[in-house]
Amino acid sequence: MKYNISFIGLGKLGLPLATNFARFGKKVLAIDLNESLLETLNSKKAPWIEPGLQENIEAADANITYTNSYSEVADADNTIILVNTPSIERDGSFSNEYVTSALTSTCNEIVKLGKESHNFILSSTVMPGSIYSEFIPLIESITGWTLGNQFNFSYVPDFVAIGSVIKDFRDPDFVLIGSNEPEIAQDTFSLYACMLKLAPPTSKINLQEAELAKVALNAYITTKISFANYLGNLAEKLPGVNVDNVTNAIGQDKRIGTKYFKAGAPYGGTCFPRDTWAFLKVSNRVGMFAEQMAANEKINNDTLDVIANKIGDEKLIGLLGLGFKPGTSVTTEGLAEKLLTMGKLKDKQVVIFDRYIDTLNNLSSSIDQELTFATDLENLCSVVETIVICNGDKAYDYSKIPTNIKIIDPWRAL
Repeated sequence: MKYNISFIGLGKLGLPLATNFARFGKKVLAIDLNESLLETLNSKKAPWIEPGLQENIEAADANITYTNSYSEVADADNTIILVNTPSIERDGSFSNEYVTSALTSTCNEIVKLGKESHNFILSSTVMPGSIYSEFIPLIESITGWTLGNQFNFSYVPDFVAIGSVIKDFRDPDFVLIGSNEPEIAQDTFSLYACMLKLAPPTSKINLQEAELAKVALNAYITTKISFANYLGNLAEKLPGVNVDNVTNAIGQDKRIGTKYFKAGAPYGGTCFPRDTWAFLKVSNRVGMFAEQMAANEKINNDTLDVIANKIGDEKLIGLLGLGFKPGTSVTTEGLAEKLLTMGKLKDKQVVIFDRYIDTLNNLSSSIDQELTFATDLENLCSVVETIVICNGDKAYDYSKIPTNIKIIDPWRAL
């Protein structure tokens, strides 16, 4: 085979993973249909801000080929798919359109080449039940093969965070592999092992279990965040209570821990909200109602209301930080985007400063409000009455904010 891996999808997670494979010795055919992205990658430049990505691109160069063509996709024994599975208007479901498109194109090339076997590995987050109801029948219908004979299927969902994607892929807390047969899980792990710094705990389970485990893990984390925020909202109504002292104290219990257990900002980003909705959706699908997930959503919205109420009647509002967390240009479901999309600032004049973002292109298209960008923190302070610290980025010198400006700091950055 010309390649060890044909890799489909070079987005915020796919590109770091593909270049990890290539950097550590695998020959990779990297496929994406975005020609502008490919032009940037072929010039050996990182297309967005992500720690270690530029270094990865340079180190992987000898082992990776970037293309928008599927013509050589079958010139590898393994195809990894990590494409977007967009949420469908908050009903909890994910669209599998891009996964089925990638599988269809790959299978068509397999048939043309007359291959006798292939391994499919999916990393995109999908609704539980999708693999056996959609993807495996699709492969079988195009190729005429049967699962476990001519082809095998593994599901290796990612548990990484924007801002530390490359590090998280190399040094994960654990590796989850769902597969149609136990020995296939071991083969899949061996493929990924090239990039792993250590030998992490590995859970090898079936495909259906892995699908559920992916959304369940993030739903559990949002439960932890929501409980911390509920404590924060409660503490504000109880005299003499500092919620940080409470969460730090009980977080010392190993059954709880301090990670993701700090009150203040609602959970956001590309995974937590949508996986929570998905968990609720799959529960409803089988006649159950995940009350805790619905409660998480309510607490998340209540926490947003608490922040909006602190803004009060002030009219000139500064939003400091657009990224949903420090060190990223991704704004999806972040505090700033939530305040704007949910109309919490609709009667305000809003000025924004973020060290990574200076256009509205990153923000949700549903925002129907005129926004202005400041050139720096000093400029922001000169035109607003109140500043909301929206992602707690420690790169900002908060001491430069004049004392006459009201500061709302849910991230406790000060």
